[in-house]
Amino acid sequence: MKTKNLCFAFILSLLAFQACTTDDVSLTENNGPGDGSNLYAIKDNAFGEYLKYLGVTGVYSKVSNETGSPVISYVIDTVESATFTGDINLSKTAASITKLENAGLTTAADKIQDIDGIQYFTGLNSLALTSNNITALDLSTLVNLTELKMNFNKVGSLDLSHNTKLTTLNYRGSGEAEEGQKLTSIDLTHNTELTTLDLQIHQLTTIDLSKNTKLVSVNLSSNPGVPFSIPESIYNNLTTSEGVVSGNPTPPVGEEYYAIPNKAFGEYLNYRLKDLGIVSEENGSYKIDKAKAAAYTGELNLSKNSKIPDELKEAGLATYADKLTNVDGIQFFTGITSLKFISNNITEINVSTLVNLKTLDLNNNKIALLDVTKNTKLETLNCKAGANATNEQKLTTIDLSKNTGLTALNLENNQLNEIDLSQNTKINVLNLLKNPGTPFTIPADIYDNVVEKNDKNSELSSIKK
Repeated sequence: MKTKNLCFAFILSLLAFQACTTDDVSLTENNGPGDGSNLYAIKDNAFGEYLKYLGVTGVYSKVSNETGSPVISYVIDTVESATFTGDINLSKTAASITKLENAGLTTAADKIQDIDGIQYFTGLNSLALTSNNITALDLSTLVNLTELKMNFNKVGSLDLSHNTKLTTLNYRGSGEAEEGQKLTSIDLTHNTELTTLDLQIHQLTTIDLSKNTKLVSVNLSSNPGVPFSIPESIYNNLTTSEGVVSGNPTPPVGEEYYAIPNKAFGEYLNYRLKDLGIVSEENGSYKIDKAKAAAYTGELNLSKNSKIPDELKEAGLATYADKLTNVDGIQFFTGITSLKFISNNITEINVSTLVNLKTLDLNNNKIALLDVTKNTKLETLNCKAGANATNEQKLTTIDLSKNTGLTALNLENNQLNEIDLSQNTKINVLNLLKNPGTPFTIPADIYDNVVEKNDKNSELSSIKK
């Protein structure tokens, strides 16, 4: 470090101040290194002191005594900083804070708010900013960056178009983030070297990964658009695939609409939602207005049981007698509270985006796999297997640990050997008949609730305590 001679009296005046600072952060002359022409003042002391503690090239502490008491701040020599080629870890996790406190940093517990100045470290390879309060981030000069780890911050817009060497991007949104402090979109088309991507807990509704063919790990869970459909070739390379599904789905008709692949489903939706402008027909095909579908907060009954086919026939539906087999497109109705598909031939259904559902009735279908972990508002769940379903078309397991509001459950005629209802203490209507594990041992308080309710839809012979 370049220094100038300081008068003995000034050194003495700083002794008390130095006693309160870490040995890792040395004080320099008032004017900083050299003649000061290349110096850039760091605005956030928590950022500056952390850089100085790490010994990052080109970072200096500066002392002023204008108020009568020594005040320390930090500066960057913009010429020296350009020669830095290592990693910078500025995380403020609990473990990191403890380490900084033990080292004596005065800003150890202060979350970094502003990292203005990072732009001068153009040779930086890896940057970690985990668990801070950063709201804005300009990385356009960091063209050598290969790793960016910034989980639990509050950056609502992120431009990575200049960071073409990036292989790892970890940015989980903060639980304390406010409106505008989570990503609603991100362009990764320039980041073709990406292998690891984690963008949990944001507000993403779409994402384009078509250019990111080297990905091996993707986590996009806890976003409104989950599950995101990504190219099958990319999905098949993944070792971690959270929040995405494989395939090349029927492409949307423009960005506003989605083409419904199954005519019977499209015609039925159009009938139920007539005059609302949510579904429209053109040359015998149907499409969904995605924005209007998301805004719909009512109920959808697309069952084909009892006299419903007669109703549809009278209404003139050409597919009145056709059982629904493919309900792709239902994922856009994110505001609905009740969904019924009774007596169809559905073999798979994705309800992960339907987070407002309170009632889901899938009785008499052929569903072997059902994920309701995202449907935390569910109160009624019926998924009795159809009489003509094979054993391979029935549930063998189901996770209900997230559905703590369930009051009614019907899983009759499946292939369940066991079931965990320990988190479902509000259940008072229950039917688990015709499963290999019948009668199931369930918590005593749930059993007592069911007996006390004595509902006709409960089957006491299917449970014991």
